[in-house]
Amino acid sequence: MPALLWAQKNTSGKPAKSVVTLTCYIYGLPPGVDSIMLYELNGLGNRAIASGGRQMPDSSFVLTVPASKSRIYGVGINELEATKVILGEEPQVKLYAQAQYMSLGRTTGSPINTANEKLQKQVAKLREEGGQLRAKMADKSAEKQIEALNAQKTKLIDSLKASNPLLARTASLLLFPDYSTAVKGYAGPSEFYGKEFFRYANLADPGMEGFPYVFEAFQQYAQILTNLRASKQEFDQWAQLQLAKIPQNSRTYRLALGGLVSGLKASNNPLYPDYSKKYMERYKNDSYGEIAQMDYEMKRAGTSTPGFEAPDLVGMTPDSQSYSLSKLRGKIVLIDFWASWCGPCRRENPNVVKNYNKYKDKGFDILGVSLDREPNAWKKAIKDDGLPWHHISDLKGWQSSHAALYSVTSIPQTVLVDKDGKILARNVRGEQLGEKLKELLGE
Repeated sequence: MPALLWAQKNTSGKPAKSVVTLTCYIYGLPPGVDSIMLYELNGLGNRAIASGGRQMPDSSFVLTVPASKSRIYGVGINELEATKVILGEEPQVKLYAQAQYMSLGRTTGSPINTANEKLQKQVAKLREEGGQLRAKMADKSAEKQIEALNAQKTKLIDSLKASNPLLARTASLLLFPDYSTAVKGYAGPSEFYGKEFFRYANLADPGMEGFPYVFEAFQQYAQILTNLRASKQEFDQWAQLQLAKIPQNSRTYRLALGGLVSGLKASNNPLYPDYSKKYMERYKNDSYGEIAQMDYEMKRAGTSTPGFEAPDLVGMTPDSQSYSLSKLRGKIVLIDFWASWCGPCRRENPNVVKNYNKYKDKGFDILGVSLDREPNAWKKAIKDDGLPWHHISDLKGWQSSHAALYSVTSIPQTVLVDKDGKILARNVRGEQLGEKLKELLGE
């Protein structure tokens, strides 16, 4: 049961259930911060489940959760700067950390957290050694070293299985086998990692349910395959192979799919929108708060990427009516961000008018999106420059929601959209505009 819900149920005056207390000493906090949060780590959408206020006389923060089997939580002043702490079975845990470096925080009085901190150092060392050896992959002498390193990883994980299953799961996800040229049966390193990255982990293990390192492992998996230049078809094939090992209705699956989305986004992989859409469609009715943010980010990303659907723009026309980009579907459309006070925009207008007149009867149209604040100045510029196409504005200047949606930070800027509403190109103007329209619509 989430800690905040648990706390609400313990207001009857009856004896409290057994609890775990986390006392935090956080140094270098920004002014005005008087509480810290405990988060349930869900990958793309972490959820605050408990809050702890400042305690006197030592300015510590105290969080309490119900006793349970050990679980990994996030602790911090916000979810982006939270550090992982294991809570559940030990009645008292203390955390010491600098606010700017929460991930480097350390615990006292907690054997499980001390063991995890030690494990994280071991994992970092083994991964560093693996990286150094992979850099020497063509060197035959590295083959035996890689084989020995893989044996070390297996030995570490096996030793933890008996002593601490939680840490064994952690190690099995954060460690992966290293490829060498001696490995047979694979076309190269990308196929090896695509198929064997999770060799040490049992992704179907019920203990992986809600386990945050699943997210981090799939995030790294996506980044490694991208760095190895796996094709879109290869990536999709291998990623689906790994996802098929996980029960689809589990939180493990959600963490894995979210990790792929995060890794693809971080590495600018063209599959990012595909996997992001899969995630949003699957969890749109069960959001942790991430779906709306993902949708907004996708729309903003799409405004710069050919092939993405152009987000709809709806605004007020000069005669105070409403008009939208979607009404121009079926035409080649130039979205022209400009303003009456923008000199370069006004100097470009004759070229835009020339191209409009040449191609308007061939399926070309323009939506002018103004960053003006004064309606009269906007209307006068349209009349003076002879701009006969559609115009909208929210009259908010640089605070324009239209500009924000399309990541416009300078003008003039243009976005060329095809008949299906998908991005063709960005910032085509001058001679480039005429050449592009000739390519699309002929002479």
